[in-house]
Parts: sequence; structure tokens; C-alpha cells
Amino acid sequence: MKTDQNPNKLSNKKSKTKKIDRVETNLKESSRDLSLFKFKSGAVVALVLIVVFGFLNSIFEGKVVAKLPFKPIGIVMKMSHRGLQGEDSTDCSMVFLYFLCSISIRTNLQKFLGFSPPRGAAGAGLFPMPDPKTS
Repeated sequence: MKTDQNPNKLSNKKSKTKKIDRVETNLKESSRDLSLFKFKSGAVVALVLIVVFGFLNSIFEGKVVAKLPFKPIGIVMKMSHRGLQGEDSTDCSMVFLYFLCSISIRTNLQKFLGFSPPRGAAGAGLFPMPDPKTS
């Protein structure tokens, strides 16, 4: 009687292993597709931001576009005063303002252009799924 149960257990184990392998293969393919999609969307958004930067830089070159409410420190002052004449460190160039704006609008631009993946597909997050093979 025990010999009859062993082949059944082995066949069940083999079918579960095959199913796990199929799911893992599907997961790898989906992960690769998602990575390619993220790369394409990042490239399109970067291209749009570079074109807009070139256009705005040609229009506002050497002009003060904003006045900072504080006196910036070292490296921030070099970025905020880049390309401007004069010694007033509270003057803000287009490059610095564009940098701040591009950081804040990047994700919204991806959503607007339809390149952002669904929330659940963004990654494992803080609590990834456990690997069934290790347990």
C-alpha cells in the first residue's frame, strides 16, 4: 500500500515544482517588461526636460528670474547665481529655478504622459514577498 502512495506524492511534488517554475518564469518576463517600460518612460521624460531647459535657457540667459528670501550657502549660491552678473547672492537664475521645478514636476509629467506604472507594480516596497523556496 505504501508503494502506491509514493508515486502519487512524487507526481504531486513534480507538478508543484513545474507550476512554481512556470510562475517564476512568468514573473521574470513581467519584471523585464516593466524594467524596459520604466527605462523608456524615463528616457522620454528626460528628453522633454532637456528640450524645455534649452528653450528656457536661451530666453532667460543672464536675467534674474527670482529673488531668494535667504542668502544661500556655498554650493547652493554657485548654482542659484550661475550665469548672472553682479554680486547680489539673493538673485536667482533660471537654471536654479528650473532645477527645483523639474525635481517637483518629474513624477507628475510621467503621469500626464501616461508613462507611470501602476502603484502595485512599482516594486517590492518595504515588505517584499517571501521566497517560497527558502522556507
